[in-house]
Amino acid sequence: TNADAIEGLILNYRDVPCVVQDAQKEKYNHGLMLVGTFRSNESRKNEGILDIINSIERSENAKVTQLDIEDLTPTDVGKFLSATLCLPLRHTQELAGLVHLKTRGNPFFVNQFLKTIIRNRMLQFGVKSRRWKWDCDVINMQMISDGVAELLATRVNQLCHPLKQTAMIASCIGSQIDYSTLDMLSSDKQL
Repeated sequence: TNADAIEGLILNYRDVPCVVQDAQKEKYNHGLMLVGTFRSNESRKNEGILDIINSIERSENAKVTQLDIEDLTPTDVGKFLSATLCLPLRHTQELAGLVHLKTRGNPFFVNQFLKTIIRNRMLQFGVKSRRWKWDCDVINMQMISDGVAELLATRVNQLCHPLKQTAMIASCIGSQIDYSTLDMLSSDKQL
């Protein structure tokens, strides 16, 4: 069966409906785990994925588990930084408060923010002291205070030229773009 052939397979979003239809017809003896993410506050943009989730839930051959991930609290960010930087919580508390303020606790933005301040050498590992060092005043002055829009814009500007050009053209189309259109945009074909 098709179920036996699917082992260690990574699916693109466009392949998921076919797998779901197949899953509804027969049980996957070896198991099948699909992991997807979406923003629950953007329901209109997520209608396709929500239809797929509802279809799987109606199937008797599959179980759906949804995990809602909330924004991180200042305490969560503090614990994360403490564990990541291998420092006691009391040493990372001020940095955690600043990171939480800048990112509003969004886990993706926390990650991006930290990568940016490391890349910009505002958070560095001191070889002699064998610990991470930072200056919250420097981080606060040099980073945006209202979210991470500029942070993401900076990341886009660091992309290679062809990828940046494709992203710029795709952004003119809208917030969602299908794979075939994106493939056409990223090829050397004339539009």
